[in-house]
Amino acid sequence: MATFEVDTKLFGELGELLVGRDSTALVELIKNAYDADASKVEILGRNLSEPEKGEIIIADDGVGMDAEDFSRGFLRIAGRTKTEADRRSPWFKRRYTGEKGIGRLAAHKLARQLSVVSRKWDGRGRDKVKSFVAGSGVKATIDWERIEKLETLADVAKSRAIQVDPLPRSELTNRSSGTRLNLSRLRKPWTQQTLNSFFEEVATLTPPPLVTAPLPPGLIKERSILPEITIRDARKEAGFEIVFAGDLSLHELELAAVPQSANWIIEIDCDADARYLTILVAPTKAGLAETPNAEAFKLKKKLPEAMAIVGFQARIFQKQNSAWPRSLIGVRVYYEGFRVLPYGDISSYDDWLELDRDYRSRGKGELGRLRQYAKWNLPEGTDREGLVLQGNRQFSGAVFLTRENAQDLKILVNREGFLPGPQFSFIREMTRLGIDLQIRQNSAARGEVQHARKVDQLRQQRAVERADASAPPSAFLLTSLQDSALDSLKDVRAAISRGDVRAARATLDNVEKSLQSAKEFSEETASEATMYRVLASMGLEQAAFVHEVNAIAILAQGVAQALDAIVKELKDQKLSRRLSGIAAEARSIRERLRRNAIYLTDMTGVEGRRRRSRQDLLERFSKVAEFYQPSILKQRIELVVDIPKGLRTSPMFPAEVSAIFTNLLSNAIKFAGAGGAIRAAGEKRDGELIFKLENTGEPVDLSSANRWFEPFRSTTVEIDEALGQGMGLGLTVTRSLLDEYGSTIEFVRPSKSFATALEIRMPSK
Repeated sequence: MATFEVDTKLFGELGELLVGRDSTALVELIKNAYDADASKVEILGRNLSEPEKGEIIIADDGVGMDAEDFSRGFLRIAGRTKTEADRRSPWFKRRYTGEKGIGRLAAHKLARQLSVVSRKWDGRGRDKVKSFVAGSGVKATIDWERIEKLETLADVAKSRAIQVDPLPRSELTNRSSGTRLNLSRLRKPWTQQTLNSFFEEVATLTPPPLVTAPLPPGLIKERSILPEITIRDARKEAGFEIVFAGDLSLHELELAAVPQSANWIIEIDCDADARYLTILVAPTKAGLAETPNAEAFKLKKKLPEAMAIVGFQARIFQKQNSAWPRSLIGVRVYYEGFRVLPYGDISSYDDWLELDRDYRSRGKGELGRLRQYAKWNLPEGTDREGLVLQGNRQFSGAVFLTRENAQDLKILVNREGFLPGPQFSFIREMTRLGIDLQIRQNSAARGEVQHARKVDQLRQQRAVERADASAPPSAFLLTSLQDSALDSLKDVRAAISRGDVRAARATLDNVEKSLQSAKEFSEETASEATMYRVLASMGLEQAAFVHEVNAIAILAQGVAQALDAIVKELKDQKLSRRLSGIAAEARSIRERLRRNAIYLTDMTGVEGRRRRSRQDLLERFSKVAEFYQPSILKQRIELVVDIPKGLRTSPMFPAEVSAIFTNLLSNAIKFAGAGGAIRAAGEKRDGELIFKLENTGEPVDLSSANRWFEPFRSTTVEIDEALGQGMGLGLTVTRSLLDEYGSTIEFVRPSKSFATALEIRMPSK
């Protein structure tokens, strides 16, 4: 009868194809221990530099094998015991990680002889002391060198190259189950270079505690989206410890590998069933100490049905000014708790996320990779963010996959990497998305932020006293500096004409000082010049719009009157009531338009900017509060005003005081929330006028509150029909207006029952 004949060279050829390197071979044997419900496996190396004396021993405390299991599983090529759907280990119900009989090929690749002693669990439960108790067992040897000398595998049975015997009862009584593999007569010597490569590859065979342990309390201000990471798909889990000993003892990892040494943390959670992607990018305590303006960003996105997705989790740490320890550099991929080479492998310069490539070619410009996600409401980029991009050495992290959530991923035949396809591309793109968001947030924190100008308060206060009431103090200062420089130049000419070089030189020094002061003053105001030109043009448009508003108000009043006249003539009561309601709404519209017209006239009219004078604080605040009364009533906000009569500001333009209160009160209404409360208080104390505005709602972190005075820091995403959507300029403009008069504004600790408080202090002379 005809049949196949298989040459004994099959083992060697399959081993080279399916087991890429020595470390991969050992990993496959370790996976066998994991699949056997071991909680600990020890790998011992002895005399590795001398192949004839060398040996590698792999011992575990799993459920073990008997002679039948060994023959059916270990000796059957391409066995099916682990390839069936949802096959799990007998006790911990772990999904099998070993594949298609690779273990015997791994043993063949490493050594010429294999000895196996295995004790099989008796199935009666798990003892707390002995783990699994043995009931049967096997003792076997395989002489690979002897097999290779045979012509075909059919000759193996007669050769005694493989010997399998049951363990005698004396070697089972009161013994724990488990398997011990002894690989001897090594294929090649393990040089120091081989060992170093091995150490680098297996140091992170399982994910390090850096990325798996819960984040230390207080490390970030935000709540982690990964309070617990799913490393493996096991229904009962007692942990899995790997110990390398003898010549294979691993070096201790550097002490710097702790979360507290990171500047940023990136967490990613993709739920394939719900099709939700969540990404958190957050600065750590150390990151905030270095860049106080750093802000977290959280993305939660429902992924479209057309997108090929894979469920996975990831946690990545970023260092700003130093590299991670070599053994932890890069972002690695773990599948059922075991690392998948070569992703993130520093020894082979794997750059699967293309971080090093982009780092080498970095330059000015927005991150191009984020443009394809422009519709995902990501933070806005800048034309300089590419400059802070860093390579793999500044990142340390892991991507976690389980077989259940990543069923469509296929591992390459040599056990190194996944087959290319849309599923793996999704993992790569979403991981890089998280990193690019960190780069963008880091750039925003480190960029040249446009601040409201910081001025010399005493200088401004003196200018207020000396300047004409029709001019702003800054204009007076700039004119004074200019006049001083011109007068000094006249003195220089006079000194030169009479030949007094010493006097001319001394006067020129004064000119230089005046010009330097003018330069510094110009720099203070230049940063906000463009912004104020835009606001000024808006103000002019508003002033012109007042006439249109009044015209519409008159029209609304006419509509109301016409409807009232019609109602008087109607006999249909139902229709009359409806028309009366519409007439009432028209009168309401007219009243709102009238109130807006009065407010705009007060803010943009000539009288509001004609002369500076001491403004009555209560009167100015009441006018602004009256304008916002509909919004206050609509949100059922309680407004308490504790401003005494007769409390007056420094000499200011009326429109300026109205603008300050407008910006502060509109913000307070937005953030107090429905049913909230606002309190405005004023007092005179120690030569200062102090105004304080408090509101309920979300508190402001006082340690980083100064950032809210930077331009375009609005957090408003909903548009209110009366309040509008903030531009993020209100506090910036307010601080600048107060700077003009040597006054200050800052967030302070609120009173009891309030969440946020802003306090203005100005001279009350």
